[in-house]
Amino acid sequence: MKLIYTTILASVLSVSAQFTQAQDNDSTLAASNALKAAESLIKASFYQDWKSYADLSNPSAIKFYGGPQQFKEHVVTMYFRNEPKLEEKPETLRITELRNDVDQWQSVIEKVRNTFIDGKKAIITSYIVGQSLDGGKTWKFIDVSHNSLENLAFIFPTIFTDLTIPLGKTVIPSEIVEAQPVVEEAPKPAPKKRVATKPRK
Repeated sequence: MKLIYTTILASVLSVSAQFTQAQDNDSTLAASNALKAAESLIKASFYQDWKSYADLSNPSAIKFYGGPQQFKEHVVTMYFRNEPKLEEKPETLRITELRNDVDQWQSVIEKVRNTFIDGKKAIITSYIVGQSLDGGKTWKFIDVSHNSLENLAFIFPTIFTDLTIPLGKTVIPSEIVEAQPVVEEAPKPAPKKRVATKPRK
């Protein structure tokens, strides 16, 4: 009887390990595909390839803006509002969150842009949200920086409610350095003088 229990336990542990490994493999593949698609989206925007950009955009975003033409006009307007400088390169990307529900995957990807504002170096951080409906193979995106977090639920009604999407930010390093207060050293206390005492008789 003990041998039977041991065999059953070993089988359960083996199946559990295989299931965990399969999940890890699925996550790795989904993350890799998400990053590749996101890089294509970012390059399409950078090089003004609006057809490719639309192909990689979430259909719900295109619908929200009234159709392909209206969506393109919105995207082009956002591009020229923050047009890349000649010395710039496409934004760098990293996944900050990846979740799945059966065959649907969603991701939050951080994009960091190194640019110049008023002649000063600036670092702009913003986010895109990705969705895959085929097990993480193909991805479509919504650029959160083109909208507001409040509107995101209307643009993307099926977004996972537990996704964490940070607020975008712009940092100008030189201004941070300039704004740092000068810390003055506190004056050191004067050494105590020893008072000579007469020896007792």
